[in-house]
Amino acid sequence: HKFYSLTKGQIPIIGVGGVSTGQQAFDKILAGASLVQLYTGLIYKGPHIVKTINSDLLTLLKDNGYANIKDAVGAAHGKTQTQKQKKTA
Repeated sequence: HKFYSLTKGQIPIIGVGGVSTGQQAFDKILAGASLVQLYTGLIYKGPHIVKTINSDLLTLLKDNGYANIKDAVGAAHGKTQTQKQKKTA
């Protein structure tokens, strides 16, 4: 969260650590990550985890009113509130 705020979203952030579900990836995206690294999840759950996380992300984006991941990046900091309001209006 702090790095995104300090850089005002101008530097790409990679969310790493503890990502094995779509919700965990979504939380990192909302915090400002424009990329999410999967490593441990791949080791413990196998390559099918990618399809599961992608599917979960699509659902989470739709359920939260985002048109795409780009709109959700940094949303926890209020960056995309205007974009989100436009979609729901």
